[in-house]
This record gives sequence, structure tokens and C-alpha cells, in this order.
Amino acid sequence: MPFFHPIPLMGANKSVFGVNLGHMWHEPEMIAGWLEILLKGVADDWVRPHVDKCFPLAQAGEAQTYMEERKNTGKVVLTI
Repeated sequence: MPFFHPIPLMGANKSVFGVNLGHMWHEPEMIAGWLEILLKGVADDWVRPHVDKCFPLAQAGEAQTYMEERKNTGKVVLTI
């Protein structure tokens, strides 16, 4: 996991945000509400995940290596 220094981020007007949903398993209603909002965003096209690279399913190992080497800047997709 990278370490982000806050001062250069603030100077560049950037931020980093993360959520560990694993801590929320005891709050299924809350998670369902968030997921509903996200799915609506996908349907309304204001949530657009960035796909970095697609790999055929037969190359799943190469896709895993690609991610482990931290080469991706977005989602890595396996296609069937």
C-alpha cells in the first residue's frame, strides 16, 4: 500500500479517500443504501469506473501479475 504525503497533495489540491467495507458487515441496511446510490450512478452514467486493461480469461495469471506489479491505473477486467 502506498504512503501518501499530505503536504504535496494539499499543494496540488488533491486528496485520497478509501473505505473498508469489511468493517460494515454488521450494517447491511447502510451498505444496501450505498450500493443503491452507486448502481443508480452507473445507470445514470455519473459513475464511470476507469478500465485500465482487459485480459482474456485464459490470461488470468498475466492479469494477476500485471496488478501485483502495480502497472494498472484503473480496473483490470477478465473477458470471457
